[in-house]
Amino acid sequence: DDPKCNKFGFYSDESPTPMMAKSLLYKLCMNGQKGVKVSSNLFKEVHKTKYGLMRVYKVMNISEESKAWIADPANRLCDAPGSWYCVGQYPPALKPLIERRKNFAQLEDFNKGGDGKSAYTKLIEREQSGRSDL
Repeated sequence: DDPKCNKFGFYSDESPTPMMAKSLLYKLCMNGQKGVKVSSNLFKEVHKTKYGLMRVYKVMNISEESKAWIADPANRLCDAPGSWYCVGQYPPALKPLIERRKNFAQLEDFNKGGDGKSAYTKLIEREQSGRSDL
């Protein structure tokens, strides 16, 4: 529907598109500016650089059940026992949300098989050929 992500950006007057304005990314970056405010029940800003180009937030109101689950070493997926390298894993409480997600994929992932082209690739091929029937 929007392979070039034109709906996720800014207009020439620097105002956000509706999709951008609704995004968590925009809200966290613009918190406290231009009338944008994130819920203090959900996020706490714990660091901001001098010019506000980088901000670090603490996620608030994590359930005790999730905290206990993440603290349990049995729930860590490490490359070797006691290793410092452990990939992330989400607590079971997030499973319903994660099951609804749409995974991002590299636009041209030649390792995944199949010959289906992405919407982006089809659009670029149409633009380069000057044809609209591809």
